[in-house]
Amino acid sequence: MRLFTKIRNEIQNTQLAISALFSKQKDYIENTVPYVSQFANQEYAEKILKDGADKTSDPNWKDTGAESPEEYAEWVLTMCGMACTSMALQHLKNRKEGIVVLAKDAKTHGVYKEQNGELSGMHYKEFADWIKNYDIEAKIYTHLGVRGLQKLLSDGDVVIVSVNPNIREYETADTTQRGGHLVLVTGYDKIKNTLTLHNPSGFVSQNTQENHTIPVSKFLRYYASRGVALRSE
Repeated sequence: MRLFTKIRNEIQNTQLAISALFSKQKDYIENTVPYVSQFANQEYAEKILKDGADKTSDPNWKDTGAESPEEYAEWVLTMCGMACTSMALQHLKNRKEGIVVLAKDAKTHGVYKEQNGELSGMHYKEFADWIKNYDIEAKIYTHLGVRGLQKLLSDGDVVIVSVNPNIREYETADTTQRGGHLVLVTGYDKIKNTLTLHNPSGFVSQNTQENHTIPVSKFLRYYASRGVALRSE
């Protein structure tokens, strides 16, 4: 089964790369996608990650659907994928869900796993299976170039991509780390050679949260070249 999944992913990678190479794409895509932070209060991204504030001190924890500040604190650093999912659900299906509610539902379907008492990152295959319950189609790309990313956006998808967390322009991770954080890419500008993304853990003070426009050259410093394209079924 693992080999089959790998072969299927490689076929998808190749099909997209060929299509992106030979098809005409729009020069500019701008999607109006609601922004969702993985932190209940957007300003707490910086307070928790930079200033070391207690995660349970976020005053808006109830907005995530958590049952207690402690439950919110357990999930908050792992919910970049669920924040991206919440944004996509609002954009594609006009459906709003609390991100802890989504995370707990996803966990029951194996999207998150317990590892030595800690929550894992988001598992792509399980995510793609789970998100069908919300009438969203997900396609996994393990080798996703910028042209392929632009092709997906030009076709109407939004794309969750794996990046180094330092894309928020504040270092919390090893600069050589590949991936470790998920953001939602919502648009691009071929003339300016930029991408636009929503970063669930961006900082208000850095303007790296909502509609963060970043040069492709800078994006590639952080990009792990893999992602999940989402569209309405």
